[in-house]
Amino acid sequence: MGHSLKILGRTSSINVRKVLWTCQELDIPYDREDWGIGFASTQSPEFLALNPNAQVPVIIDDNGVLWESNTICRYLVGLHQRHDLLPVEPAARARVEQWIDWQAIELN
Repeated sequence: MGHSLKILGRTSSINVRKVLWTCQELDIPYDREDWGIGFASTQSPEFLALNPNAQVPVIIDDNGVLWESNTICRYLVGLHQRHDLLPVEPAARARVEQWIDWQAIELN
């Protein structure tokens, strides 16, 4: 699959690390740029045009721009049809997604 992927965000962000981990699991190449605390400002007009919430990560690929780490992870898994990571069957998928939602609310 000749899909280009750019990830904007610093590796010290747990949300960026989730996306990087997903890319590792999927064995997909990407380019990454440091954005956020200590790096390029997420308050810049350039970044705000990509994510009006001024948060990392943001991805840019052949299909456009996405932000929100859990959404990005779901998208990448779906794009690469890795149903072992995010099942199609509703009950199995819900069990995976409940942990994704728990992490976003409780762990962070």
